[in-house]
Amino acid sequence: MKTKRTEFLKFVAVAIVSCVVTLFLVLGTSSLRALPQQYSGQENHVITIDQAAKFVQNFKMFPKTPTIKGAYFGRSIFDKILSQPGCVGVRYYYAQKDDGTPTLVLVGVDGGGNDLTGGPIGEESIPCPPFCGPPGPLNK
Repeated sequence: MKTKRTEFLKFVAVAIVSCVVTLFLVLGTSSLRALPQQYSGQENHVITIDQAAKFVQNFKMFPKTPTIKGAYFGRSIFDKILSQPGCVGVRYYYAQKDDGTPTLVLVGVDGGGNDLTGGPIGEESIPCPPFCGPPGPLNK
């Protein structure tokens, strides 16, 4: 008789744990989607020239089809790049982090078309997905 009772209690315990785990998975997943990404424009996107060169080289050595739709850069990185003396624009390079994540590297460009590698260089973008805005013409 005790054996049947023990088996029944084990079954109930497993059922309760399964329900709790399922509840956490369902609630955890839906709450992650419900939290919108907040942007300030002041995010830190600055990296060193050595990091930038390595990321660009990574992409050249192992080019991949991008797995992201796009990425967000705050205004401050563009302000930093464009405020350099002689900077007339921003150039981007396809790049890849050491872990294989696709990214872009931003660098200022002077009037002669030269990269201003001595100034601020941007990366550290916020990728979409998972951090996409609401669906629209560019984000479906």
